[in-house]
Amino acid sequence: MDESGHIAVLVNPASRRGAGAEHAGAVVRRLTERGAVVRTYQGAGREDTARLAKEAVAAGPGVLAVVGGDGTIAAVLPHLTGTGVPLAVVGGGTGNDLARTHGIPPDPRAAADVVLDGERRLVDTGTITADDGSVTPFATIACAGFDSRANERINRMRRPRGAARYTLGTYRELVGLRTFTYRILLDPPASAAGRSPNGRSEIAVEPAPRATGRTDDGPTAPEEVPGHLLAIGNTRYYGGGRPILPDADACDGLLDITLVEAVGRLGLIGLDRPIRRGEHLSRPGVRALRAARVRVEADQDLVMYADGEPVGPLPVTVAVERRSLMLCLPRDGGRP
Repeated sequence: MDESGHIAVLVNPASRRGAGAEHAGAVVRRLTERGAVVRTYQGAGREDTARLAKEAVAAGPGVLAVVGGDGTIAAVLPHLTGTGVPLAVVGGGTGNDLARTHGIPPDPRAAADVVLDGERRLVDTGTITADDGSVTPFATIACAGFDSRANERINRMRRPRGAARYTLGTYRELVGLRTFTYRILLDPPASAAGRSPNGRSEIAVEPAPRATGRTDDGPTAPEEVPGHLLAIGNTRYYGGGRPILPDADACDGLLDITLVEAVGRLGLIGLDRPIRRGEHLSRPGVRALRAARVRVEADQDLVMYADGEPVGPLPVTVAVERRSLMLCLPRDGGRP
């Protein structure tokens, strides 16, 4: 256990229709049983969560344990990244994709044991910068297109509960499937085009322009691609366990990107099972990329979501923030 301070437990009681509060009680009891000094912070909603996160971090805890889903983590990130205070994730939300990626057990008592017995590891996060200069950090995946529109629909739904809500909301969005024209500009690693070492296909895209919109060779133009969905991030899962970025590594300093082209309704339905299995990157109509930064524009109004929460309309620039978050992880480790 980190002995530099107490353990701060931050609770979002609204997570998963009240499951957050139940998980928090189990976590606090387990930590106290094992002799930890615990301070609990509990608010009424997202704004309270952000305020209390700032307060909790300022108090100098040895660990900040957050009881809630990916949206709760997103509210905490602005006050936590770069501070060195370790984050312990207790999955009390609906999707829990950050916990799933890192092999954090869903049982709250087992997750509390990770706080005390687990290892500390620095992982990457991401930022989304709007054209007005506002910056939003995220921990898992950002998306714009069919997936973000489905997320909007899911957030409006009250039933069913749990992962079934993601499935139902996704299929309802299929009824009105739209095609978007994405304009994508990558700031790629040294070998961004052709075949990557693991054999996946990638688009050759020009490096991101400077502020003037020019490179040393003159003006650049984004790659323009009709498509249905675009996912960008550091981790494998979104939507309650769909490995849309199956090769993502949260420690490699790069963003993984999956673009599904305009394959139509039947084509998208046909990709559902491969996506659930993480086998879609080799399928026709799916493009996989990797870069440290990507500029995304679209010909239609699209709102980007990240960590399951709305961020704002395109255009935006998404960038990796290398090793900016310290996580408490099981010693036998999940895949980063």
